[in-house]
Amino acid sequence: MERISVNSNAPEPKTSLIERATSVFMRLGIRAVNMADVCSELGISKKTLYKYVSDKRDLILQCMAWHCSQMKQVIQEAKSTSENTIEAELKLIRFIHQIASDMHPSVLFDLNKYHPNAFRMVNERRDEILRGTMEENIRRGQAEGLYRADVNPEVASRFLISLSHEVRAIAEDPTNATPLSQLYLESALYHIRAIATAKGIAFLEEKIKEENLFT
Repeated sequence: MERISVNSNAPEPKTSLIERATSVFMRLGIRAVNMADVCSELGISKKTLYKYVSDKRDLILQCMAWHCSQMKQVIQEAKSTSENTIEAELKLIRFIHQIASDMHPSVLFDLNKYHPNAFRMVNERRDEILRGTMEENIRRGQAEGLYRADVNPEVASRFLISLSHEVRAIAEDPTNATPLSQLYLESALYHIRAIATAKGIAFLEEKIKEENLFT
């Protein structure tokens, strides 16, 4: 599957540090990584790190805020560079699938249990971003003839957000054996198929084959 990159100008030192620290936590987990580990992974001193953050909780909050800003940027770029609304949604799906594939299995559990404020913040921001985006995308898709005219955009977007919450709950279930990335991919495609017209489904299936979404 194609990897997604976010184009941006050269980041400020703090932004670069937060971005790189986010990558460390996503790759290694949250509870298992202390501030000394972050410094070691980033090749910086504790003095440098503490110029920008007060403690680990502050760092986690800033990392999650950065993560949300990246999602918002990807959505904006997808909307402006896509042929239609389904292509835009597929770009977002690839971005989130990439993150979920690279993420350490303990991240969601650690965030929820040990950093509840950050967990709540990222969920609230993510839901806010997705709700507005999905309503707009559904209306665009209806105008393009790709989504059914009888679908209520507000209700359908809320269904998708509820579904995403269930995906995270399944991922945290000890009896679950399906990777988070696959759960997310299946749920996102389920949502599109549920509201698409025959024309929309045909376009979706063509893109799935072209981009090898299930490989």
